[in-house]
Amino acid sequence: MTFAIITAVLFAFSAIFNTRITKLMDALFANFFRLLIACLILGLLTATFQPESFHPEASAWLLLSGAIGFGIGDIALFAAFSRIGSRLTILINFSLGAIIGALADWMILDDSIGVEKYLSIVIILGGLAIALLSSKGKGSRQGSFRFGIMAALIAGVGQGLGSSISRYAEPLAEASGITIGGVSQAFQRVTAGLFCLTLVCLWKYSRRKFAPAAANKATIAWWLVLAAIFGPVLGVSCFQQSLKTLTSGEAMAITATSPLLLIPLAYFFEGERIRAGSLIGALLGVGGVIAMALIRS
Repeated sequence: MTFAIITAVLFAFSAIFNTRITKLMDALFANFFRLLIACLILGLLTATFQPESFHPEASAWLLLSGAIGFGIGDIALFAAFSRIGSRLTILINFSLGAIIGALADWMILDDSIGVEKYLSIVIILGGLAIALLSSKGKGSRQGSFRFGIMAALIAGVGQGLGSSISRYAEPLAEASGITIGGVSQAFQRVTAGLFCLTLVCLWKYSRRKFAPAAANKATIAWWLVLAAIFGPVLGVSCFQQSLKTLTSGEAMAITATSPLLLIPLAYFFEGERIRAGSLIGALLGVGGVIAMALIRS
């Protein structure tokens, strides 16, 4: 569970950085450059520390999970950030992702997590909903709110399904005596997502339907690097490592507590007030994580 908890912290910061980027430049191209930076860093780390962590069949499944989770999921995620804000986007994304991940594990891997753990997930997501929906953020929003909700839903399906498919790759590699670490898994998934995103960016660029940058290159580069490191590099690497001991539903539920950390971060970065409901929901969500830990032990 440790890696899932670390992932929640990293994703909380990543959400703030991602939202900031979408306000400075075109969201699609922001995601492209973020994944490009992450891919370069992850590729270097994989080549240095895990050069033998590739398996034909397992890697194919990791690439598929990356195409779904990053190629589809992240495109939708960034479309939602600028339209409905970081906290509501993450609420919908992780809540639906936890449900889809649990269902996909059951259907694809025949891996059920038990009634007690389902109850823990419900407690976590319930606290998450109370915490985030009790506060009406004043952050600026761009574009259609309804489209943002739909994009967040698509992102949640992509995240949950992509996580479950990546778990399918693990036993395939282990059967051949190959261990694919979290960094290598993140690299392979991000690479597939970057490929899909490149195709979409080329199409959008050819139609010249991209928003001009609202800040200088140095400022944008700074936020892009932070978003890449806290998200695809460290965050996804830790998340993939957590899937070695947790089901997709469990990992997504624990990671879903990241929006609770967004409460003070959103106050600092976006000027949103902290309300009593947010604190109650935070305590409930943390209680759900503790309950899951006790059940596992």
